[in-house]
Amino acid sequence: MENYETLDGGREGKIKKDGDRVIRPANEWSSDVHKFLEFLISKGFELVPKPYGFTENNEEILSYVPGTAYNYPLPDMYLKDEMIMNSAKLLRKYHDIGREYMDRLRGDEKWMLPEVLPLEVMCHGDYAPYNVTLIDDKPMGIIDFDTLHPGPVLWDLAYAVYRWVPFTSHENPDHYDDIDEQIRKVKVFMDSYGATAQQREELPEMMVKRLTALVNYMTAQADDGNEDFAKNLEDGHVIIYKNDINYIIKNERNIINGIKEV
Repeated sequence: MENYETLDGGREGKIKKDGDRVIRPANEWSSDVHKFLEFLISKGFELVPKPYGFTENNEEILSYVPGTAYNYPLPDMYLKDEMIMNSAKLLRKYHDIGREYMDRLRGDEKWMLPEVLPLEVMCHGDYAPYNVTLIDDKPMGIIDFDTLHPGPVLWDLAYAVYRWVPFTSHENPDHYDDIDEQIRKVKVFMDSYGATAQQREELPEMMVKRLTALVNYMTAQADDGNEDFAKNLEDGHVIIYKNDINYIIKNERNIINGIKEV
């Protein structure tokens, strides 16, 4: 596999494409991620990479998921209600099937991120525009399952809302819309997902918990010598997340009131 194309991604220069296969660095959790992907595909959810094992150089081999994924700053099409609705519906479909996997867990699996109680569903962990491929401007595939781990539905849902609205402070780059419009889009996402009244009430608090966990994880990884996370900190990612945490706390009651079921 020497004639390959280097793909853009969170690990610059480390993700390669060879025909219809993608070759990525493997990790200690990759085997358990592959088992889950195989389960999804066996259930007819084929909008994810199909695993093909590993290379001699400890790289995982996966099928290439067609479509295009975008990072921030997001193109205008991402700011439309239709995109938010379709991304929420895709997440719900993924969760409904992934929930069936919980009874198959042995308890000794390896995950990049720690399990979070209660264990309700297999959280993607990073369901964001850069991990969802589009075809004809519609979400049609989910990629990069490194952050897969069991946890509460709202744990995954809260991070997805944060990323897709996106619900970020006006102090940060890549912010969009004023607070009222952000809250309106949160409601569009929650309505399209089919969120319960309790999930809506608890959403802001869970967003804060999820982002705080992310900040703590990134900082710990950087302290342990992880170069990718060290670069994230150097680029100011933690500052952005902390600004967003304060922004959510400041607007918590307005968010809850604005996303209630009608």
